[in-house]
Amino acid sequence: MTTPTDCTSCGHVLGVGRFCTNCGQPVPGRHPEAAPATSAPVVPPPTGQLPPAARYPLYADAPASPPGPPPAAPPAVTTQLAPPVPAFAPPSAPGSPARAGTPWLPWLLGIVVLALVAGIGTFLLVSGGGDDPDASDRSARGQGTDGAGPVTPPSAGASGEPLPDSTGTGGPVEPPATADLRDLTSTAKAEVPATAPASRDRQNHPVTYVAGNMLDGRPRTAWRMPGDGTGATLVFDLGRDVVLTEVGLVNGYAKVDGTDNWYRGNRRILAVQWEFDDGTRITQDLRDRQGVQLQPVGPVATRRVMLHLVEVSAPGKGPNGRDFTAISDVRLRGAPA
Repeated sequence: MTTPTDCTSCGHVLGVGRFCTNCGQPVPGRHPEAAPATSAPVVPPPTGQLPPAARYPLYADAPASPPGPPPAAPPAVTTQLAPPVPAFAPPSAPGSPARAGTPWLPWLLGIVVLALVAGIGTFLLVSGGGDDPDASDRSARGQGTDGAGPVTPPSAGASGEPLPDSTGTGGPVEPPATADLRDLTSTAKAEVPATAPASRDRQNHPVTYVAGNMLDGRPRTAWRMPGDGTGATLVFDLGRDVVLTEVGLVNGYAKVDGTDNWYRGNRRILAVQWEFDDGTRITQDLRDRQGVQLQPVGPVATRRVMLHLVEVSAPGKGPNGRDFTAISDVRLRGAPA
């Protein structure tokens, strides 16, 4: 008798044992009780159905079943295979709506963001430059000398002239006629917080640093005080009511004797605040240059002018380095009230 290759009960592919590994039916030709009474055609498995993989170990070594009717075959289990997933989505049919989204949109957004970042960085880099890189820092950290709080840099008005940091209690002042404007410095008197002791120059000539040296119009003479003058206040009394339109100063000891540059040897004033009788305040940032640096204030009625030293540089370096704060000249321009 020929041993079938498929189970006559469930159609499962037979292994090497005496029983079907799928339904347990004895295999004819391998088990004496499974011989068919009559030969019947073998039914092939359904088309498109894949049999389950064989399970090991098989039942070849199982003991023979006792004589008797064969056990009932369990119902056949049919395995449904899912259709294969295509590797690529098929192209859309003509007339069908396009798929949502475009593959190039993220790239376009990334390029736009990079361009914006580059543009902002370039703007900040270009606008941050200037002749005086410390001016903005000084304006931000400068402090008043009498508890008035942080100094705010003046902003420009419609005429282009800077507006005061604080407006005083006085009313509007009519500007003086151009023909009446003059230098009022020589008639003023100065009060200073301290004065450095006198010394001698390279030719052994005596040199003094009194307050009046700021009012003589000579840059080679200067008022000087020991150490850092930050926070100090100088007062200039004009002796009468005037209308000021412009103030200014030489912000260091502008004396040069051959190789001796005393402007670099002493401390230099980097920022000041001018205050007038009605409370008006104007901040002036100063540069490292040996000349008068003027500041329009105008017009403001006052009798006294207070000069607050907001920020002062470090002491000079080298053989001529000195730890003194100095002002060579002050300018007060306007007209009698």
